[in-house]
Amino acid sequence: MIQLRDIHVSYGEHPALSGLSLSIQRGDLLGIIGPGGAGKSSVCRLVAGLLFPQRGTITADGVDLARLDSRGLREWQKGIGMQFQNDALFEHMSVLDNVMYPLKRLTRDPASTISERAAAQIAQVGLAGFEAQLPNRLSGGQRRRVALARACVIQPRILICDDPTAGLDPLTSRHILDMIADMRQRTGNTVLLVSSDVMGVLSISTRIALVWRGTIAEDNPPDLFRQSGEKRVRRFLDDARLPFAGAS
Repeated sequence: MIQLRDIHVSYGEHPALSGLSLSIQRGDLLGIIGPGGAGKSSVCRLVAGLLFPQRGTITADGVDLARLDSRGLREWQKGIGMQFQNDALFEHMSVLDNVMYPLKRLTRDPASTISERAAAQIAQVGLAGFEAQLPNRLSGGQRRRVALARACVIQPRILICDDPTAGLDPLTSRHILDMIADMRQRTGNTVLLVSSDVMGVLSISTRIALVWRGTIAEDNPPDLFRQSGEKRVRRFLDDARLPFAGAS
């Protein structure tokens, strides 16, 4: 279990998180939603060990991440796959080389094994035959699938997807979210999913956390989330033009 307690993060004079507390259970597919600038991506960076709070604690199975030495932090990060905003592919590398990259950095497997694992993961996201393509030859949805394959190829304990559907059309967005849900179902890993596709997140997540002005306004399974009487939830669902389940 990962526990964030009373987290405060500021960038300069701008507060991003202001007393945020959140529990993440093993095997969760936690959908993290909220208005722009609410602090959603900061939560992802905290869990990944890429950011540490000015105040508060982050523990994983009782271990305080801030107290890890550099070796311990590297070991923690080895178990995390991250799909970054806007895919962050290496433009000069082929699809295969992009997906092989984390394996080359994190394992001592022979080159043939690394290539086979990467090719299998590429096929898993429906891109078999695209191994030699450069990213600039791919559509937006295909690029996101390559990024997802790269994040999953290390078989992470925790998969973090930071707005993987941004800028995609509704059908492609749905396809990407379904792939994320399928991978979590097959592997049993924990998934943190930030997305502006609120309807899609509600449909695949086991829990929904609404981040609002640097805190958690609501944290519940999707059905209870949609029935919530919390004013910020109702306002957010209304702004997202989603029906409020508690409405008559």
